[in-house]
Amino acid sequence: MTSVPVELPSSPAQEALWWIQHRAERKDLYNLTWRLRVTRLDPAVLAVAWQLVVDRHEALRTSFARRGDTVVQLVHHAADAAPQEVGWSRPPADRLPEALLDDVAARFHATPFDLESVPLARLAHVTVGEVEEVLITVHHAVLDGWAMQLVVDDLRVAYEAVRNRGPQVTATEVFREPAVPYREFGRRERSDAKAASDRAFWSGRLRGVKAAALAPDRAERPAGRSSGAGLRHRLSGGAQAAVAEIAQRVGCTAFAVQLAAVRTVLARGGAVGRTALGVVVANRLTAEDQRRVGYCANTVLLADEVAADEGFDDVVARARDGLWESLPYQHVGFSEVFAELSAEDRAALGSTHPVLVTHHGGIGSGLSLGEGPARLLPSPSTSARCQLLVGIFEEGEHTVLEIEYDTNQLGESTVRAFLNDIESVLTASAAPGGTLRGLRVASRAVAGFPAPPRAVPAAGRTSSAGPAAGLLADWQRVLGTAVRMDDDFFEVGGYSLQVLELVALVEAESGRELDITEWLDEPTPRRMAQLLAPHAEQAPAGTPATVRGSGPVTMRGGAPGGPYLHLVHGAGVGRVPYRELVDALPADWRVTVSEDNGAGGTTVEDMAEHYLEPLLRAERLPDLLGGWSMGGLLAHAMAAGLRRHGQPCPPLLLLDPPVPGDSSGGERDDLDAFARAALHAADPAVRPDRLRLGRRADRGIDTLAALLRATVGEAPSQALHARYALHARHGAAMAGYRDAGVVDVPALLVAADLTDDDVARWRRLFTGEPSTVRLPTDHYALLRGEPVRRVAQLAATLLPVMVR
Repeated sequence: MTSVPVELPSSPAQEALWWIQHRAERKDLYNLTWRLRVTRLDPAVLAVAWQLVVDRHEALRTSFARRGDTVVQLVHHAADAAPQEVGWSRPPADRLPEALLDDVAARFHATPFDLESVPLARLAHVTVGEVEEVLITVHHAVLDGWAMQLVVDDLRVAYEAVRNRGPQVTATEVFREPAVPYREFGRRERSDAKAASDRAFWSGRLRGVKAAALAPDRAERPAGRSSGAGLRHRLSGGAQAAVAEIAQRVGCTAFAVQLAAVRTVLARGGAVGRTALGVVVANRLTAEDQRRVGYCANTVLLADEVAADEGFDDVVARARDGLWESLPYQHVGFSEVFAELSAEDRAALGSTHPVLVTHHGGIGSGLSLGEGPARLLPSPSTSARCQLLVGIFEEGEHTVLEIEYDTNQLGESTVRAFLNDIESVLTASAAPGGTLRGLRVASRAVAGFPAPPRAVPAAGRTSSAGPAAGLLADWQRVLGTAVRMDDDFFEVGGYSLQVLELVALVEAESGRELDITEWLDEPTPRRMAQLLAPHAEQAPAGTPATVRGSGPVTMRGGAPGGPYLHLVHGAGVGRVPYRELVDALPADWRVTVSEDNGAGGTTVEDMAEHYLEPLLRAERLPDLLGGWSMGGLLAHAMAAGLRRHGQPCPPLLLLDPPVPGDSSGGERDDLDAFARAALHAADPAVRPDRLRLGRRADRGIDTLAALLRATVGEAPSQALHARYALHARHGAAMAGYRDAGVVDVPALLVAADLTDDDVARWRRLFTGEPSTVRLPTDHYALLRGEPVRRVAQLAATLLPVMVR
């Protein structure tokens, strides 16, 4: 089977979503997530079942590419769909399980897709204590809500088959009928046989029509990305009874009544004249289309004019007729219709309609997965596709309105007033007779596409604040506490991952690149401002002058003639993990660190030689040489190098280093291990005890960024990708280091995760017996709290003994 994907035309709606994705500030704008509350799923069974579903449906193996002025689908023959797993046996002490699950769902949902890679769908299995959820996130360009229901049904069938028959079960054994391919739908939607009269149906009805929208309740919006929020509202018993009564009286569906209620509220609120509402339609008119997994939905604009002297039943009847009359034409993409409208009409309607209404019916109801029901929870989306989207769900005997709204235009009180007005219009219209003139609504609406609120500078960025005030505001945003110009980043509670967040923020705000290495020598707002200044190279006298790559970085100057410790970076990190160790050492100790600037090669031997060069040129060699993790491995290699150069070697301080020649690289070079380390560095208390990010590093790092945002705050994905690349390079270097020599030098080996066999192998790499201490902690906690204070005490106590 060829691995070259099949290139097919995209539907007009898919092409429109591709363009929106590339223009939108929020790249998660058209992510669709179903958050399912489930019970006792087997992660291994779930993984096999999800891969079977992805293998079954070509829409889940579809990516998109631009070909000149058009966008095409690329249907791949296979796509790795390994689920991601995150779990806490017990919730962190300061987090309620539901709140943590809410945050994780929101952040996972917000992680964007790359439309050029497959699959444009992902599954995550999340547990907190006894509470268990499955998150299925897709890009709308490949699935709509109807298709999502079909996918979840297939997942249920596949899960049961794998659980009962084993992981070797095949798709033909699992599914009774072959999948209906999506490609035929795309071809049909792009067919030139679509008559111009179909488009004319819509362009004729939209001539001279304006969009109906709620009046924005805020004149200004804060700078930054647009955002959204959601509300769920269950119609009262009286409103539901009114819908049923009116539908029977007029002879229509419940949706026609609900659509008429939305239109009436907007009209009575001020959207007068002939106005249009956007209606999302399923566009599945055949039995085959109803079984097709893909993006078939379309948006149509239904126009009407509501008069004060008519009855609500009249509005309902026209809504009924408009839905029926449009049925043969609902396949026509709005982008095609929009292109044929006059400039005046396009301006009045907007390319993205402000108010959309969609009837989901029973979609999302009656689901099951594994040993019990799967309950669909509210959408975790925090972005808004339009000003106001009204989704109508039928959940058993209840009707639920799920609202997505743009918080840059509307406040929650405005949206709740709109929902109350819907209730009032329905209950007041239950009995026939009367006119709309007597209906009073609290909502305020407009006819015509509403102008977006004026953007204003973000908090702390007013024009009169000055650069220092703006910088302090950035620090406060990251750290969550007020700071002064000379405050030390780490002393006020900052940690390593927040360094990445702060640097990304200030670089974006200032438009200048910060030399992180030099700033970390003096991590204060004042030093940051100096380095970001247009002539930062002319730093004031007394400012540390360390240049990236010129030699070791000084973490503490110490006292003249005092003990001198030189440390080497760990895997994927620099000096930051050593800060607590430096603070715990006696004040007269001098401490320097070798960091990887990318110029030291790709093997342990080359890196060790590179780090030795500036030490050999210095006036004084260290009294103690060491490192944590990979740093210990490099320190041992540097000791051998010093012997080759005919130089005396100082004692070694090895902090839980991987054993040379271990083919696994200490198991610390893989994606999941990197993620555990990053989460532990951020806050050990919130690190999950079950974590599996899949085999793809790009998606795994994006998920890690989302998990960090959900637990400890912002974490720039780009910076994490760069850090993981460094971590992976270091892991490869460790795995390839097999020829470590035996050195004749005193050493202190501190073990945490090292096994007794690992310790024995390390001992064989010294001519004498190294001092060995095992501390009751783990690898990543060794440089924190009481364990690192014990390390500092051991180093200070044993150094005089080892140098005799």
